[in-house]
Amino acid sequence: MVAVAALSFAACTPPDNGETPGGGTGDTPTVDIVDQVSQYEQRAFDGEKRADVFYEIFVRSFADSDGDGVGDFNGVTAKLDYLDDLGVAGIWLMPIYSCTSEHGYDVVDYELVNPDYGTMADMERLISEAHKRDIRVILDFVPNHSSWKAQWFLTACSSVDNEYRSFYHFSENNPGGAWHQVPTGTTSWWYHGDFDKSMPDLNYGAAATCETNATFKAMVAAAKFWVDKGVDGFRLDAVKHIYSNQTSNENPTFLKKFYDSVNAYFQGKSALGFKDVYMVGECWLDTDNMAKYYTGLPALFDFTAWENRLLYAIKNSHAKWFPKDMIAERNVFANYRQDFIQATKLSNHDEMRARTALGGGSLAMSLERSKMAAAVLLTSTGSPYIYYGEEIGMMGDKTKPGGDRNVREPMMWAPKAKDTFRPTWITSNVNTDIGIGNVEEQSKKKNSIYNVYRKFMRLRNTYPALAYGELRLPENFDDASSDNKQVMVFHRVHGSEHLLVVHNVSASSSTYVYKGSIKQPIADMNGVTVESKGAGEHIISMPAYSSIIIEL
Repeated sequence: MVAVAALSFAACTPPDNGETPGGGTGDTPTVDIVDQVSQYEQRAFDGEKRADVFYEIFVRSFADSDGDGVGDFNGVTAKLDYLDDLGVAGIWLMPIYSCTSEHGYDVVDYELVNPDYGTMADMERLISEAHKRDIRVILDFVPNHSSWKAQWFLTACSSVDNEYRSFYHFSENNPGGAWHQVPTGTTSWWYHGDFDKSMPDLNYGAAATCETNATFKAMVAAAKFWVDKGVDGFRLDAVKHIYSNQTSNENPTFLKKFYDSVNAYFQGKSALGFKDVYMVGECWLDTDNMAKYYTGLPALFDFTAWENRLLYAIKNSHAKWFPKDMIAERNVFANYRQDFIQATKLSNHDEMRARTALGGGSLAMSLERSKMAAAVLLTSTGSPYIYYGEEIGMMGDKTKPGGDRNVREPMMWAPKAKDTFRPTWITSNVNTDIGIGNVEEQSKKKNSIYNVYRKFMRLRNTYPALAYGELRLPENFDDASSDNKQVMVFHRVHGSEHLLVVHNVSASSSTYVYKGSIKQPIADMNGVTVESKGAGEHIISMPAYSSIIIEL
């Protein structure tokens, strides 16, 4: 193979938030920021979204098309070209049903849309326009509970012998804990609501026979309603709570029956030609217990990969073991389902935003760490999800006053004075043009976090090995000579395509020596250089928070 010697780019520019690199604390190392998208040339993107990257949207905060301050369906439709350009293959819409809250997880009617977001015709147009861009649409579906304003629950409370009484859990006595007094009708009784009294838990009877239960049939009917509207799948909320024993086989049994029922109906209905309905579960458990839920669903969110692995690796500059841990996780998942989908992510609507969680002592350092997290997410194994605003470095801490609103602030599309799409239903306390920046401004800056996301999403879409290739460790992984904890090294392999990926997750520079033949570097971040000592040894110089992908 031809040896490659790359030129080092020395130009430095301050980060997009206006602070000097590393500024803000006396003990934070200086980080050199290289103003480049990549000094290497990747293969041309052919337009196929083989990486299957999904993008989570809180409609209320995403894009406001009519100026009423609230994001809406037409706003999402207006931004589909933006998502398409990023390389998004699917969008997950947080609950869009009629409800009484701003978050939407208290569903009043599963077959009606939230009027704050628009009409059913608007929703149907969104689905149609997404499909024109080869973007799947999945809806947040809430099988654990409904709203206490749902007609099902109001009727259930009215007497002890009506047809909806069995839809919920009732008790003549107060068992304590998450039991609440019935608000109307049979007020001497109590009902179960694990999350809140405004969200009573649904009752599906015994898991072994749940398919015969009226509640189960009603929920399947609601899912079929949306299949007929053209949706491509569902994100199932709180699946470990449907039956109270989270580690028994009850929840996986229920989920398999629900999936099979909806999937049988989905056959032949996909506008994009997919054979099976897409269904991903929120199962916030450790790896071993979460893995059991793969007997019920094809896809599950992997919370551990972020919270216990990647977040730790970047915050502690200790990244070497991340790929080995990911391989170990996948081996556990495969014990329960060979064709499992490992839905990876950084933050979501229920968590502290990734940039805030990564910290670093300054806006500049948190920005560099966030770029690093994006680069790892989009080059490692799994099926990545991106929470809206993550691609522009939005921040938010739900543990502070304001709670969930802190991580659901309005998306910033352009400078505020001319941003006609920016929702105003709440005032942003953390995310502003000065502190964070917006899409329009960041798109013009080569080193912005937006362009980091766009670059690595396109790389993942372009190279099958990055999209769905096998994750392998380097041959010398366990050698003491390779014990550089701040550097993460792994291979991605699919067919004849073989890529070497190296990340330096630290604020200090490092060097990695690769022994073997290489074809060429295809992309980097923050000015990585490769000096080839003949055909068999290559010195890879890694500046702070840098990445490189090399074709072998």
